[in-house]
Amino acid sequence: MLTPEDTLRLNVLISTCVAIRIDVYKLAVIGLTKDEKEQSIALNPSGDSGKTIGAVQKLLVSQALGSMGGYPSYLKRWSRMGQVSLSNLKLLLKIGNTEAVVAVANSQNLDDELLDLVWWCATNTDQQAEIGRFLLTRDFVIKHPVGKQIAQYLLEFLPFTNDTSQLIDTTNLLLQDGLISQSEKDKLWKQGQRKTAFLVGFIERMGNNLPNNSDIIALNSDIKELEDVNSEQGQILLHTITHILKKINQEYVLYRTLEVLGSYLAHPMIQKLSDIEQCQLQAQNVSEKLGLEDEKIKARLFLASINEQLVVGTISAHGLAGSAIRKKLAHVLVPIQDALKLLTTA
Repeated sequence: MLTPEDTLRLNVLISTCVAIRIDVYKLAVIGLTKDEKEQSIALNPSGDSGKTIGAVQKLLVSQALGSMGGYPSYLKRWSRMGQVSLSNLKLLLKIGNTEAVVAVANSQNLDDELLDLVWWCATNTDQQAEIGRFLLTRDFVIKHPVGKQIAQYLLEFLPFTNDTSQLIDTTNLLLQDGLISQSEKDKLWKQGQRKTAFLVGFIERMGNNLPNNSDIIALNSDIKELEDVNSEQGQILLHTITHILKKINQEYVLYRTLEVLGSYLAHPMIQKLSDIEQCQLQAQNVSEKLGLEDEKIKARLFLASINEQLVVGTISAHGLAGSAIRKKLAHVLVPIQDALKLLTTA
């Protein structure tokens, strides 16, 4: 499958480079030397290009890891669990396999030197965005220059991301301190008014530091139970959640929005429940115990019990999507929306 000339050139690449990636679209094997220069070998398959790529990977694994059987299966199992030993990390970046790059990205032993190589190896691969998200969950990556490079790539990749969970996760990660500019954050917030998955990323990451583009003001209150709710940031958060729920058409947007709502308004006397009527009854009982019969306090206590378990069973059982989510779950969403309306009204 590989000519003797190809085999020789690949062996030279392995011996002279610290990292290797395979561009399956351009049919090229690219190596990075210690002085950060790239060397490229063009592949010219006479038949099935997939088989040629497979032969290249087999050779790389054989030379780098001493394994003749291809990519080690145990690494595929462990790659997303951070359980790859330190001694293997550098070698894994020389076998031209993106799963191996994921393994290194997830490793507990990832350091500054390896980070540069990991991101280089991820470039122009199908898993570049996934690897970028992995890396931005690491504190030291956020402070490293590569962190901003990853953030810019993910920001540019957002319009091509169709998976809702990935949209939320990416937005959440990009909002970490120092990764993107304020103008870029403002643009994401504006886009979120139409595509609410972006807003979920905001309320997850910046629940107490949300933009105030609608001149929302704090509400006056001397009641301790309503202090957080009536603050400017509390009001912005509740208005934002109201906007998200009004346009709900995707299950993961709903799940994660409800989790944020319940977590933000968590109360020591309130439990998370899976039945909306039980949530309402619990709020009534707790307000009576506290001797606080104010309707806003009841609404606040009610929302403290909100969580994804109120809706996940119904959505899963009926395979709900789009506007059907709002219709089928009106008995859950309407009481929540009514409580939000009460708490955002002066």
